[in-house]
Amino acid sequence: MLITGASGGVGRFAVQLAARAGAHVIASVGSAGRGDGLAEAGADEVLIGLEGLQRPVDVVIDSVGGPQLVAAWNLLAPGGSVQSVGWTSGEPAVFPPYATVGPAKSLSSFVIDSDAGAELAVLTELAAEGAVTIEIGWRGPWDRFAEAAEALRGRRVSGKAVLEVACGELGDTVASAQD
Repeated sequence: MLITGASGGVGRFAVQLAARAGAHVIASVGSAGRGDGLAEAGADEVLIGLEGLQRPVDVVIDSVGGPQLVAAWNLLAPGGSVQSVGWTSGEPAVFPPYATVGPAKSLSSFVIDSDAGAELAVLTELAAEGAVTIEIGWRGPWDRFAEAAEALRGRRVSGKAVLEVACGELGDTVASAQD
């Protein structure tokens, strides 16, 4: 299984869950420093981009999009599947003519269109047990939301951003917003 954008919050979860399920996990990151901790999280291989990967893969979880999505598609074994879960590159994915003609492969997009409560409960239990870890790359008070969002969008955060809410803060905000 190839996981692009493996250093991000979603990618790190994907690495851990795939390894936990017994997959051979190839983690792709944008730079050497972003690969820190991925081997400990369960990655069997950590690559910068897709450089050096020549053999076919059965499954790709792609959060990068753009040219890397096209390259990942080209690495798929017959019957393989790409699950597109993000597009951090912001670049178009341009498939050359006939790139999608040949042995059956699939490309699916991801959207949460139903209640994900049960799946989130499983992830919460796994985290509480220490079976998966959550890397926190940014932490601050909830009124710095814009700063956290910009850091995430700018890819300056590896892992998750945590907004801290002091007891009573949201209640006070809600009450004053209703006045």
